[in-house]
Amino acid sequence: MTGTTATSLATGHPATDIEALPSASGDVNKGTNTESLSATSEASPSQEEDDLTISNAPRLPLHRLFWFFFYNFGLFAWGGPVAQIALIKEKLVVQDKWITLARFQRVFAVYQILPGPEAAELCMFFGCLSAGRIGGIVAGLAFILPGFTLMLVASYLYSLAGFENKYVNASFRALQPIVAAMVSSGRVLTRQRVFILMGI
Repeated sequence: MTGTTATSLATGHPATDIEALPSASGDVNKGTNTESLSATSEASPSQEEDDLTISNAPRLPLHRLFWFFFYNFGLFAWGGPVAQIALIKEKLVVQDKWITLARFQRVFAVYQILPGPEAAELCMFFGCLSAGRIGGIVAGLAFILPGFTLMLVASYLYSLAGFENKYVNASFRALQPIVAAMVSSGRVLTRQRVFILMGI
């Protein structure tokens, strides 16, 4: 009696069936792996879509929305668009998580193409998320109003003091390193976020 025949008699299965069992189990494993890979590939686009559409913006009444953007960004977002955008991103995306970083990058890329100041447009976008179109207008006004008022007052005082007043000119020169430091800080924050995303 050969080894194959003995094995078939001992197990009660034909030798051909026993030889086919490993391949059948292998086919089952392959099928399982294929299904898991397909499920993973299907879940990945869905997760990316969620990252680009999800919003956790709180529903604020208009007076609170105005004060939020006025105080957090209008009064303290000095130093040009780089520092302003870095401050908006740090507060609303990184800390408060109103939207995901992927969605912020897509929205910011669109606003870079459109005409107009990106920082004000971002405030309007977040205002729309919180309180609709009226909220966008309120948030934009809250962001613009402090700088607009300050420039009006400064221009008026500068015209009264005279363009050749040495004290006024000295005060403007004293502000230059402060503004430069704020712009540099915004650039550093932006560069750090880019390096993190690139895995550097």
